[in-house]
Amino acid sequence: MREPHSNPDPGTGLPRLRQALAHLARLHQGPPNECHGLVLLQLLPNPALLRLTLEAETPLRQEISRRLGAALRPQDRLYSLGTWEWLALLPRLPSPAPVSLAMLKLRRALLQPPLESGGIELGAEIACGAAFSPDQGHDPQHLIQSARIAALHSGQSHDGTLLYHPDMEQGDAHQSCLARELQEALAENRLQLFLQPQVDIASGSCHHAEALLRWQRRDLAWVEPPQIIAALERAGLRHDFNRWLFQHAALYLAQLREAGIDTRISINLTAHDLLDPELPELLGQALATWRLPSTQLILEITETVAVRESAEVLEVLHRLRAMDICLSIDDFGTGYAGMSYLQHLPVQEIKVDQRFILPLAESTREQEITRAVVELAHRLGMEVVAEGVETPAVLECLRQLGCERAQGHLFSPPLPLEEFLAWQRARASEGAHAP
Repeated sequence: MREPHSNPDPGTGLPRLRQALAHLARLHQGPPNECHGLVLLQLLPNPALLRLTLEAETPLRQEISRRLGAALRPQDRLYSLGTWEWLALLPRLPSPAPVSLAMLKLRRALLQPPLESGGIELGAEIACGAAFSPDQGHDPQHLIQSARIAALHSGQSHDGTLLYHPDMEQGDAHQSCLARELQEALAENRLQLFLQPQVDIASGSCHHAEALLRWQRRDLAWVEPPQIIAALERAGLRHDFNRWLFQHAALYLAQLREAGIDTRISINLTAHDLLDPELPELLGQALATWRLPSTQLILEITETVAVRESAEVLEVLHRLRAMDICLSIDDFGTGYAGMSYLQHLPVQEIKVDQRFILPLAESTREQEITRAVVELAHRLGMEVVAEGVETPAVLECLRQLGCERAQGHLFSPPLPLEEFLAWQRARASEGAHAP
């Protein structure tokens, strides 16, 4: 949305950097923990763009500004920072999660339909970077610089969209080494999936488990999962990784079946994954390879803000449901993963985020939130899984609230497949109601 301003950009009429800095400074005078997002988009130069005349540049910049403005919420603000650089300011967000959606949505607005001049497609590549406060500071200039750094890395790596991370300002040697070793680990099948049980609260039985990514480097150091995913995306390996993930989840299901263990496995996907139209086919191939029913697999969807906004994501979700694959909303209660749009999504399960579960036994507020989630889910025909269950008191609260399943260290940490099998056998011998 545009706002009243002086000294606008002459080509687009948009406010410029000075106004963006002033607006950010005003926002930061509000509550200290209030979240504000910045998304910076750049058209990377190519011969067609560089050959444009001034007369051709102006209508193209106006068209780009129009598309970006149409993709923003009424409370958002759009600025022109240079000839081919725009900044979107997203004030007062419920969490940093919508920033990732905004990048996807704004970049897509410039790619579909393709930008053209004089009836000729420009083939322009868009770099998109983002930053947010307060996690990445309150200084307006620093935040815009952070978004620019993320856009720089996005353009260099051809990732399309990247959130700023301090590692982007460290030496590239470490990141390049990590990406190379990760590519080798993926090719040599050295990534692992650990299984964390999800226990049925009423019966104490376990017929579900979440598959969690693990990687131990050659120096025996374990890499945190968010770092693995970030390195995969920097290296352009996300599609290859998903193929590996689907095949190995299916393999684990087949091995559990051979061991006489009836367990469904859930795996995690992001909004970026759901934008891949080949995803249902990749999953179908993995299930067919191991002759598994699709009902054995559950997909946990993160960044669900993108689900509500993207027709492409919804189309993929409906194709997955047509295959009888169960869909679950992960980290429910955070960001945009709210109650208002559940009825529009083809999901069968909700996972309540652990920030609500950890203090459940001592907090009436969290109990009421969880009760509302459980009641709504049940009215919509969905099951509820609580993650982060660490004490018997929390488990008892969940039992009284009618939650179906629980996951957490009260039962077991994530385990390699053989240890998970041993855990299942030990639990069966001890009795299903053992915690």
